[in-house]
Amino acid sequence: MMETVIIAILSNKSRENEQIQYHLNCLKKRLLQMFETLKVPPPKLKDLTNMSSLLKMEKARHRANEEGLASLQEEIDKIVETTEAVTGDIQSLKNKIQILTGEVEEKEKKVKEMFQIDSSGVLSLPELSQKSLKAPTLQEEILAQIPNQNALLKDFDVLHNSSQTKNMLTFIEEAYKRLDAS
Repeated sequence: MMETVIIAILSNKSRENEQIQYHLNCLKKRLLQMFETLKVPPPKLKDLTNMSSLLKMEKARHRANEEGLASLQEEIDKIVETTEAVTGDIQSLKNKIQILTGEVEEKEKKVKEMFQIDSSGVLSLPELSQKSLKAPTLQEEILAQIPNQNALLKDFDVLHNSSQTKNMLTFIEEAYKRLDAS
């Protein structure tokens, strides 16, 4: 290539032919000497021989990455399906809550109408009759059926004030205290 360049330059300038040719030949020699002394690392043949094994390893990694991506995509699809199902369930539950809220409001209205509850929340009950206020209590009805009521009441009073009854009451109170403490 250098020679063709030299010939091309020489053909353009025919007068200074010899000087230019001499100068270019000197440059060529110096360049070749520099190339000879230039230290270049020898080509590594190991790298070239290992290319097939490196290519196989890269292909294996690529396959593993593809499989990993496929499994991740499957998991994402499952999660999306689950999320959609949960979203559907949430929406149906919201609808049920709205329906039940409407039913509760209707029943509250019916209860207010039935019990005549006014807007302040006070129950409007009918007044009690005087007859129900003057009715005898259960204790009076039972005592009315027993002959000699005064003697029975005295016997109850004696039993209530007796020392055995008081001891029994004290014992029961102590038992409850111990049960509470444990």
